[in-house]
Amino acid sequence: MTARIGLDFGTANTVVARWDETLGRGEPVPLEGADLLREGTRGVRQRVVPSLLAYDADGERRWLGAQVTPELAARPGVTVFQSTKSNLTGRAADIPRPVGDRKISGREAAARFLGDVMALATLAAGADDLEIVATAPVEAFDTYRDWLVREVADGPARIRVVDEATAAAVGYSARMNPGQVFCVFDFGAGTLDVSAVRVQDPERGLAGGGPGVRVVAKAGVDLGGNHIDALLAEHAADEAGLSHADAVARNRVFRALLASAESAKVALAREDAAEIGAVDPVTGRRYAAEITRSAFDRMLRERDVLGRVTRTLRKVLDGAAAKGYPAGEMAGMFLVGGSSLIPAVRDAIALQFDPESVHLDRPLEAVAAGAAGIAGGHELHDHIQHDYVIRHVDQETGVYGFEPLVESGTPYPTPEPVRSLGIRAVRDGQRRLGLAIYELAHATHRDAADLEIVFDAAGGARAVQVTAQRKQERAMVWLNEETPTFLEADPPAAAGADRFRLDFRVDPQKRLTVSAFDLVRRVWVLEGHPVVRLA
Repeated sequence: MTARIGLDFGTANTVVARWDETLGRGEPVPLEGADLLREGTRGVRQRVVPSLLAYDADGERRWLGAQVTPELAARPGVTVFQSTKSNLTGRAADIPRPVGDRKISGREAAARFLGDVMALATLAAGADDLEIVATAPVEAFDTYRDWLVREVADGPARIRVVDEATAAAVGYSARMNPGQVFCVFDFGAGTLDVSAVRVQDPERGLAGGGPGVRVVAKAGVDLGGNHIDALLAEHAADEAGLSHADAVARNRVFRALLASAESAKVALAREDAAEIGAVDPVTGRRYAAEITRSAFDRMLRERDVLGRVTRTLRKVLDGAAAKGYPAGEMAGMFLVGGSSLIPAVRDAIALQFDPESVHLDRPLEAVAAGAAGIAGGHELHDHIQHDYVIRHVDQETGVYGFEPLVESGTPYPTPEPVRSLGIRAVRDGQRRLGLAIYELAHATHRDAADLEIVFDAAGGARAVQVTAQRKQERAMVWLNEETPTFLEADPPAAAGADRFRLDFRVDPQKRLTVSAFDLVRRVWVLEGHPVVRLA
């Protein structure tokens, strides 16, 4: 028997779902001892595994998910890892922490946590054959997928990776009719990703019986519940008089304030006021401050949280409208992720959509349920999320220039070339030729965060500003830096004369491929040769 599992590793919560053939949808899988029920919205309790991993003082024992209680975390010698997903994408500094006689990084802790969850899921499935579809952030898809395959997946299960927003769309597509377009607003602890998707006709989908979906517009922001928690914790620290003079003490208390801020954020979805407080475990002094719902809403406006949410949503709606899908004709907006429950965020969405078309069905489980649906055969189509360019040297100035190769929004696979061009040698006798291919991911599609949380080696935390230089470093990625040359001229090429004609396509695996025609020998020397994988 084959069990089909969807796995959504979140910054705050991780969800495991199994495809239920009878019900025709993904259903949460109980992982005894590691999971708990959390309120997704009023009256809707959903099964999640808190994304927490703890080690005892010597590192020999570890606790997972719901086992990591506040009492356990406060026990002397216990080291708790949280928000480790941000360490995988380079969005937060990954400072190894001492555990026994070794040091463990956030990346290593994330791999151990997810490996333990997958092992529990395998046991819970009770099947002799297991297929797992895991989800990855849209803007760090390749990095995350490679980490998952190389450092986590160690067993007989077959693993595929899809992006989180599209998995959520599949989870909700059963409610749509073929041809309808709707939005998925995925606002979790680490990121906000918005997608506009179109339900495909059943005969155009793949095996599984239900309609697939096609993404028509996407946008993402490095903004999530952790960012908001940091703003709340900073507010409380300042209001309570937590000194900046002793950085170690401030970090120690600030970490506890972060946990309290998360609870206050949840409470403010129902109450008019909440308290944020923490006790310094060394001095015993308590720091606390009250924040009202109106003050919280004002903070979100003044710190541009709501502005960034609105701009991201408008970017997707404008992109969809440009392709013939105006917002007024969309079938609905489906919210997923805990941060989508913040009243001010929901109010901002209501300004763009009819409130009657905004849905909060299973906000914490939707991504995993959609991944389980994909494992069950509800396949999807997608488009390229970023712009890709090739670098060349300007013969007159000697400086680098860039020209488009694959544009954002290109559907794939592409039966016809997305670009054809000639390539020439820069010197006589040159034998090896190639191209430098760059991804303009963050420069064109991601609004970089201006604040991030950094955990220090002692387990404390602080909020730091992201510098303009750091944002620029994230703006461009050289994809084939290790293998820039992929053509060999025999006989050697002459300087300045076109030697090869190149046809570029994107295959079903989202790989950029090249077919190369030797203009001197008049033969094809490459046919569909993979060059790089596109994000």
